Amino acid sequence: MVALLGAGFTASCLAQEWVTTPVENLKTVQGLLQIDQLGEDGYRISVDGHFIAEIGAYSVHISSGLASANSIEYVLLDLSTGGGSCPNLFRILDLTPGRKPYLTGEFGNCSDAPDFSMRSENVMIGFSDAQDYNAKTFIYDTQHRHINSIRNEKAAL
Repeated sequence: MVALLGAGFTASCLAQEWVTTPVENLKTVQGLLQIDQLGEDGYRISVDGHFIAEIGAYSVHISSGLASANSIEYVLLDLSTGGGSCPNLFRILDLTPGRKPYLTGEFGNCSDAPDFSMRSENVMIGFSDAQDYNAKTFIYDTQHRHINSIRNEKAAL
């Protein structure tokens, strides 16, 4: 549902010039990450005043951050869908120094409390069992900037 709202909702928010309300911010390696609400179900993500993305969701919040040299470099965003069957999906905002900020696509297993950690040079996101969904682990490849899921979740954690 969140993905369906994305493009059409973004165009609608921009065209209507909706009032923005600050929701949350976090100091990162590339500057201040700011999440602003647009209308009822839209959110603008910016870093150091630079637009990153607009997301259509029931709510968007910072779930966790991973530091490198004492500054947050990877941020896990929690996208609440507002639905009962799969209430939470996630995206990673990669703020690696010297590279353009990158926001991944949505992923998750509907769990609302993932383990977010660094393993070697990659980011690991482990989800426990949630509702009717099995535990699942995702690896964010920081070099190639893409997410893969692991079938053998217990071996990865």
